[in-house]
Amino acid sequence: MKYLYLSLAASLIFTPAAQAFKKEDVQKLIQSKKCSSGTFSSCDLSGANLTGLDLVGAHLEGANLKGAKLTNVDLSKANLSEANLSGAKLMRVNFTGADLSEANLARTQLVWVDFSQANLADAILTSATVKGSTFAGANLEDALIEGTDLSLANLSGAQGIKDEECKTNSIGKCL
Repeated sequence: MKYLYLSLAASLIFTPAAQAFKKEDVQKLIQSKKCSSGTFSSCDLSGANLTGLDLVGAHLEGANLKGAKLTNVDLSKANLSEANLSGAKLMRVNFTGADLSEANLARTQLVWVDFSQANLADAILTSATVKGSTFAGANLEDALIEGTDLSLANLSGAQGIKDEECKTNSIGKCL
């Protein structure tokens, strides 16, 4: 009986942790730039490492990217509306012209991320870490930006932070 408990404990300790994301969703994303055949993706990429991918124009509406790591990824003109990126780590990601409306970016790390001309209307950006990122010309109408330090962000031309568009050279605050 004692050996049964020991072998059970060993199997629990040495069994690799289950991955949250579905490998088939990652492969489909890489091959077709969308996760499902439907119009609303809702794929599970939570915790996935998506490094160095060209996902220009990808269809990721409603995708679960919670806790994912995205480094050197081009998501320009991609549709990530209603996507969950909470707790994700994004470094050198290009979201130029992307649709992130109603996306959840709570507690994300945004380092050198380009949101130029992106639609972040109704997005959640609470308690995010923002360093060297740009929101130039982005739509932040009704976005929730509480507990997020934008002091190192370029807000030139951003809309929705104040009643009027932010002026050129608006770094850290909307001028």
